[in-house]
Amino acid sequence: MNIRHIEPEDCKAILEVASNWWGSNYSSDMFSKWYIQHFRDTCLLAEENGRMIGFIMGFLSQSKSDEAYIRIVMIDSVYLGKGVGRALYEEFFKCVGVKGRNVVRCVTAPRKKDSVAFHTRMGFVIEPQKQEFEGLPVCVDYDGRDGVRVVFKKVL
Repeated sequence: MNIRHIEPEDCKAILEVASNWWGSNYSSDMFSKWYIQHFRDTCLLAEENGRMIGFIMGFLSQSKSDEAYIRIVMIDSVYLGKGVGRALYEEFFKCVGVKGRNVVRCVTAPRKKDSVAFHTRMGFVIEPQKQEFEGLPVCVDYDGRDGVRVVFKKVL
């Protein structure tokens, strides 16, 4: 497996697999060339034999100078459980660490039990919240669209 920075010309290929890998229709401005041009240093792609098998997109917080944020991660279902996600996260941690960031934050939906377990194995802690959903602390209306999210924090 090779991990490299996402390039603007990768955007079309990412758009082509995103909905299939996500399991439902998924569209985002992050998959555009402008996003990659501005956040390339924290956007990584995993390949095997030249074929994209996963990616991670994040950014350095402008408001919190010691933090980075992982916005989205997608892995080809054929490669789930084979270390692709771990490798992408570890490379992301290195990228943001050399830029002076020592805290990484991210979120997932509480119904995504595999994602919650993965983040916990990766050393993230679930941040306390006032609400719970199926036994997990959740932030209600996290993204301003009435959704609930499990909020994670990892100190590097």
